[in-house]
Order: sequence, then C-alpha cells, then structure tokens
Amino acid sequence: MVHPIWQAYPKIESDLERVKKMMIAEISVSNPEIKAKIMDYINASGKFARAGLVLMFARLNQKTISQEKLNIAAGIELFHLATLIHDDVIDEADQRRGIQAFHLAESNRIAIYAGDYLLAYAMRFLYQSGLNDFSGIEQKTIELILNGELNQLKNVADPTMTIYRYLRQIKGKTALLFGLATVGGYQTESISRRQLKQAYYAGEEIGMAFQLIDDQLDFFQKQEQTGKPQLQDVMNGIYTAPLIRAIYQKPILKNLILSIENEEDLQQIQDLIEESDADVYVENLVKKYLNKAIKRIQKLDQNDYSSEILSLIQTLMTRDY
Repeated sequence: MVHPIWQAYPKIESDLERVKKMMIAEISVSNPEIKAKIMDYINASGKFARAGLVLMFARLNQKTISQEKLNIAAGIELFHLATLIHDDVIDEADQRRGIQAFHLAESNRIAIYAGDYLLAYAMRFLYQSGLNDFSGIEQKTIELILNGELNQLKNVADPTMTIYRYLRQIKGKTALLFGLATVGGYQTESISRRQLKQAYYAGEEIGMAFQLIDDQLDFFQKQEQTGKPQLQDVMNGIYTAPLIRAIYQKPILKNLILSIENEEDLQQIQDLIEESDADVYVENLVKKYLNKAIKRIQKLDQNDYSSEILSLIQTLMTRDY
C-alpha cells in the first residue's frame, strides 16, 4: 500500500505500487536485521511525493510509463530516504514516520552506513534509467543537494541567518530533488531544452513551497498532526523561515533560542513567534513559489494529468490528507 493521498489518482497509485515493489525487491543487504529496518522505512507512511511527481510529469507526454521512468522514481525516492536516515542521526530524532529511528534501533554508525547504502542503491536505479542526457543532470543536481545538506550543518545555531540565506539553503537541501523528479519524468528525446527547463524549475518551486509549508507546521500545528515534537528544529539549532522572520520583528528571540533550558523557555519562544507575522509571511512565500510553478506547468504539454498535477500540488500544500 502507498499513501492514501494517491487514491484520487488510480493510475499513478498503481505505478507507485510498482515502484515500491522494485525498491523492496532489489535490496541486497545481507544482514537480516538491517534489511528489515530498511524495509520498515520503505513501508512507513511516507507520501512518495517525489516519485509521484516523476510519474505525473511523465504522463504529460507519455501514454504509458516505461521501466526507465519507474527506475527514476525509485532512485529519487531512495535518495530521499537515505537523506532522512542521515538527518535522524544528526537531529537525534526518536521517530521517523511513526517508527523508531534507524540509529536508535541499531546505532549511529550502522544508520550512517545504511543511508550510504541507500544512496548507492538509488544511483543504481538512476543509472539504469537508460536516459543518456539524464546522467549529467542527475550528477550535478545530486552534488548540489549534498552541498545543501552540508550548508545546513554549517548554519546550525546561527541566529544571524537571513531569509535570503535560508531560501538558498533549502533550495539545495529540498527543492533540487523535486526539480530532478519533474524533469526526470518529463524528459523524452523529443523534448526541447526550453521545455525541460520549465519542468525542472516547476519542480524546484514546488519543492521550495513544500519545505516552507513543513516549516510552518513545526510552529503552527501540534505534534499529533505533524508527527514530530513542536520546536524540535529550534532545539537542534536549525532555524527555519518562521523563526527567522520572527527574530527580525522580535530581536529578543536571538538570545532566547541560544539559551533554552526548559519547557517555559520553549513556550516563550512559541508565544513570540505567534505574536509576529511569521505565519502570514511564510504563507505569502509559499503562494509566490506555487504561482510560479503553476505558470511553468501551464507552458508544458496539456492533458488530463495537467489538472491532476495542480490538484495534487494543492493537496500537498494544504496537507489535506
């Protein structure tokens, strides 16, 4: 079973089931416990948003989904999964998608190597995609994504972070993989470079909006809704868009976030963020990126899947699932 979000798109749901089976079938980890834990992560309640976008953009100009497109979808989803396992080690997270985090079930070392294995496994699928032109895009983009992860680590606990720097950071950490998904799905031998750029940047802008919505949820929804403790990023020294905006309006936050000692401190931080216009400010950023993405999508091939992509984007952004 894939996430219920895909029930509204039965053909894509069926294709994603195939992608998931491929991801599971070719795992070659010899240790049964580690293999089982990787399987737990694959079978957890992830949305497969990136893989789904590969398939949806492929349907814009291809009547059937080829094995190559399935390989791209599997590779991108595995790459994302690898980064989540690494993130959980760095963030000292307890859970991921409702299951115990890898590093707690095993150890930090094993989790890091498991993530590395999934990166290599992802590259195998991408290599098998058989699209000669794709390899150059993929290599450059993956370098940039990993560079984005490094930049986030270098920016930990930096209260001088600006919105401009933060947006550049999440472009590398999150948005580029969405761009890789959309261009990987849309690409065929007959597609012009101009159209490929439209598809790529549409995905990148969807990814920017997706990350900004996640940032909002960390501050403006409860743990039961988000699946992770409120203000967890703040406690880990990761300062995201709502907090950065709130610091601009409430400079006292700079000192507070560097000296958190108890629940009262966290509540004071939360109260100050809610008193600011951070929620509205980030919402406007989300709308800006989505409007750009929609305009780009409207310049691509148009069929029934065009409206389905727009519908899916709206669902993902409102978290209406």
